[in-house]
Amino acid sequence: MSKMKMLAVTPKFWLSLLAALWLPVAAWAHDFHTSITDARYNPKNQTYELSVRVFADDLEEALSRRHKTTVRLDRSERVNKLMAEYLQTHLAISTVKGTRAAQKFVGAQEEADAIWLYVEIPAGKMPSGQVWVQNALLTEVFDDQTNILNLEVAGKKRSVLCRTGETQQVVSL
Repeated sequence: MSKMKMLAVTPKFWLSLLAALWLPVAAWAHDFHTSITDARYNPKNQTYELSVRVFADDLEEALSRRHKTTVRLDRSERVNKLMAEYLQTHLAISTVKGTRAAQKFVGAQEEADAIWLYVEIPAGKMPSGQVWVQNALLTEVFDDQTNILNLEVAGKKRSVLCRTGETQQVVSL
């Protein structure tokens, strides 16, 4: 009989242990602040096509601070406009340092706790030599923000890391 009790208690014990170990992990799971941007030069359209992945709650925080009101990500035209303006201000790719082409906001797609933002940036002829990149996404909100940008031009792939205080990089192709 004691063996039966032990078997009945064991699953509860393991579930409790698993929950106790998992809860601290869940609590700090978002203590890192990172965005990933995949940018590809499209020679047909002469544009950079960007896919930007950020944590949705981080973007809400940035937009709320910027506009001094609570902003919740939804599918409204107003929120799309706010996201487009934010990207225009914080993200750029150009062959000339400091220049910023008008972006075309293509849309957004939610994914679990993240959101994908899609943007096109006019580029003109295919870049060669060096490309200037600015990625200051969320750096005004989080001191530990890290932004990874993967750039593909004519089959050449390069990656840069932008952080708070180091938001501009030159990429050699």
